[in-house]
Amino acid sequence: MNAYSKTLIATLALAGAAGAQALGNVSIEYVSTSGVELSTTLTDEFLSGAMQYTAGGQSFAAFCIELAQTHAPSALGSQIYTASSFGGATGVLLQGLFSSNYGSVSSDFQKAAFQTAIWEITHEKTAALDVNAGTFQFGWTSTGSTADDAALASLANKYLSDAQGYQGDAKYTLTRLSNPTYQDLVTVSSVPEPGSYLLMATGLMAVGFMARRRQGR
Repeated sequence: MNAYSKTLIATLALAGAAGAQALGNVSIEYVSTSGVELSTTLTDEFLSGAMQYTAGGQSFAAFCIELAQTHAPSALGSQIYTASSFGGATGVLLQGLFSSNYGSVSSDFQKAAFQTAIWEITHEKTAALDVNAGTFQFGWTSTGSTADDAALASLANKYLSDAQGYQGDAKYTLTRLSNPTYQDLVTVSSVPEPGSYLLMATGLMAVGFMARRRQGR
């Protein structure tokens, strides 16, 4: 996981979530957005990229997954969101997107392209995944450079192609954060390596052994 994403594990009990199951409520607060100003066919120009939030004293990164609303202003403080997991084709594509490229997303330009790819997955209704065609389309960046516009669209489409072709293991647990007033979000936490499970199991066995020894005294 890159430096822009610290997990919500300490705040949410996400382990073992499946399907589109609701996981409960969490209080989170918007901090800032790091990305590029751009427009789409469904929005006016605004800053697009990775958003920083805090929850329970921890910082984490999130991306927008719907365009009908905006994020809660920092001045309003914490807001309650409902946490759930993703299911269906959208969940598969988002997992492919994060697993194939999220670890390499670092620059503001990459974050904006990654966010654009997420919107293509969550909003495209009539065509194949391509940010230059269909219901949702990327418009332009605030740089005013057609070369920048073409480069961002190309990078977003590269992310989408990788997402559709991804066949490896799921590298992240994806969490949807929903609010009736403010935009819904997606955030991720790393899936533990198999060795981590073994260590955890060994630790639990050791705790159980010590407990039995105490009971036998």
